[in-house]
Amino acid sequence: MGTAGVEKLTVVEIGVEKLTPNPWNPNRMSESMRGKLKAYLKREGFVEPLVVRPLGEGYQILGGFHRWEIAKELGYATVPCVVVEVDDKRAKILTINLNEMKGQSLPTLLANLVHDLSKELVLEDLEKQLPYSLDELKDSLDLLKIPDGLEDFLKGEAERQARERPQILTFVVEDAETVERAIEAAKRGQGLGTRGAALVAIARAYLAAEEHER
Repeated sequence: MGTAGVEKLTVVEIGVEKLTPNPWNPNRMSESMRGKLKAYLKREGFVEPLVVRPLGEGYQILGGFHRWEIAKELGYATVPCVVVEVDDKRAKILTINLNEMKGQSLPTLLANLVHDLSKELVLEDLEKQLPYSLDELKDSLDLLKIPDGLEDFLKGEAERQARERPQILTFVVEDAETVERAIEAAKRGQGLGTRGAALVAIARAYLAAEEHER
């Protein structure tokens, strides 16, 4: 590890009242995802510590704000933390890295995992234990509905996805609701299996209409 890093990390229990959020945290969580996180903490407890730094009489949270907030609601007296000694600049860099550098699930590999789990649990139970809606789980399984004998295709697709970072679209809450309704309407109207296919269909329809008006 570089000289700017931490040589040894030790997990310690710190009282929830001694922890405060940092003022620059860019991470936001939807109510549905927050509900899933709360259910997860009830079921599994803390399997990953918070990352904090000493500040004043207590500690400032650099990673794990939502888990800390929910822990207080659940009546936790203490939570596991890793304490790092960093200045404001490093604290801000850490906050961004802790929120963003988590990688992304490759769709085809995730679909295989969901398929394996669905042999033991119905999708409704999986929805309660995973950070995905029922529709998202069904969309994932739809990726496996291809003709037999295309294992090489799946492998190549997974490798391609590993090289090419998936594109993520972000919307404000009000616009996101409109996009969701449009995607669901396209799925129903055109019999499309996945949300991605529905979004592409909407884009193509718009481009076709624009071309027609010219």
